[in-house]
Amino acid sequence: MSISEKQAHTATTNPKTSPTYDFFQIMFQSADTFSSVWQPMLKGVGRWHLEVANLGAKQGQATLQLSRDLARCWTAADVTAAYGRYWQAMTSQYTESSGRIAASVSQTVQSDVVSDVVAIPSKRSRDTMTIPDPAAFPDRKVA
Repeated sequence: MSISEKQAHTATTNPKTSPTYDFFQIMFQSADTFSSVWQPMLKGVGRWHLEVANLGAKQGQATLQLSRDLARCWTAADVTAAYGRYWQAMTSQYTESSGRIAASVSQTVQSDVVSDVVAIPSKRSRDTMTIPDPAAFPDRKVA
């Protein structure tokens, strides 16, 4: 990808811009291009992360419930029943989440990077504010 002569020499033609303007302009354009190409895959990875975090939170709650149940146990049968409820909750939550986790992983792997590219927004023609010369206006008097 080549940069036009106008883009390459904006800082030299406009004395009000910083000498590092060209460098940062190219860096930000590269970051926009990178994010638009990898956005679909990263969105799938984000979905996977949310599902795993949700599963971890639910299993943490089940573990806390186990400690509360064990505190109320008086007999060996109560302990066995508490552990049974714990493992029942853990397996049901895992079964519930595994389908969603697998769907997010398959969507991430199957996403075609080229077909889902989000268009880069068009660049504004001017991103600076032009302040007119005060000498061009007649003196104004406030009443």
